[in-house]
Amino acid sequence: MSASAESLAAAAAALDKYGEEDLFSILIRYGLYVGAVFQFVCISAAVLMAGEDSSESGEVERENEPVRARLHKIRKLEKKKRR
Repeated sequence: MSASAESLAAAAAALDKYGEEDLFSILIRYGLYVGAVFQFVCISAAVLMAGEDSSESGEVERENEPVRARLHKIRKLEKKKRR
């Protein structure tokens, strides 16, 4: 059995083009994993938080809309009076 294990190890070594990984390639691999997790968390937070804020901001805009329209009308009338 040890002969077959040695032949498997030799075959695996022959197929391995690059040999052992160096520290830089390990850092890059794990850095990519961390970056992917970070992007997933950010996108998830943006999607989940956007759903909560949209209902509140819509109500605030509707309440302020008549006030802005009224102020615009007042300014328009004052400008007309000055003519």
